[in-house]
Amino acid sequence: MTSETEDLNAIVRGARAEFRERQIVDAAIGLMQKKGAHSVSMQAIAKSTGVSVGLLYKYFSDKEQIVLAAITRVLEDFRIRVPAAIEKADDPVDRIIAAFTEFCQVVDEHRQAVVLTYQVSRSLSRDGLESIQTQELATLQPLIDVVSEAAAQDDLHNVDANTLGHDLMTMAHMWALKHWYFQQREVSLEEYIAQQVRTVVMNNLSESARKRVGTSAVR
Repeated sequence: MTSETEDLNAIVRGARAEFRERQIVDAAIGLMQKKGAHSVSMQAIAKSTGVSVGLLYKYFSDKEQIVLAAITRVLEDFRIRVPAAIEKADDPVDRIIAAFTEFCQVVDEHRQAVVLTYQVSRSLSRDGLESIQTQELATLQPLIDVVSEAAAQDDLHNVDANTLGHDLMTMAHMWALKHWYFQQREVSLEEYIAQQVRTVVMNNLSESARKRVGTSAVR
């Protein structure tokens, strides 16, 4: 067998393993949303995924590892996509809006996992919780940095960058946590983002920044 063939086989095996892990995590998230995280067993997850319990344990040692994988997947999307969105904007205020918008879009794509995070975070082991908290702070930092950038050039007045950054992240999470409410009111994701930008970002702009940005910042 040539090295090229071995490399190709390794890539195929890796892709299959990644696909299987994603299947397991998706099935677990769905079950935990319906029945509660504590009521779902590894056997139930295996059955829902269509794999044997033995195979399930080859991928995840316990239920917490599945939960951590689900949360990490969301945080990884934040880590990759938020900085990329920021880089596409030039104006400091636009960069804040771009970061918040991308946070909301990621949350929308992973609503069940975001809700699950809040449901199970207290039951995670100390190591698991610390890992998630460390990752969360790292994914939030680009947003805090662009808020600091805008504050440094007096686009924002009397704003603490860390506080506003956390506020914006929490508002992004609220799209998942209260999605049933926004559905009832027929509020779209785009409308939700625009409302929060007007309330939290635009209302904190300095007069000079407000004149420069105008209403064009609210997409």
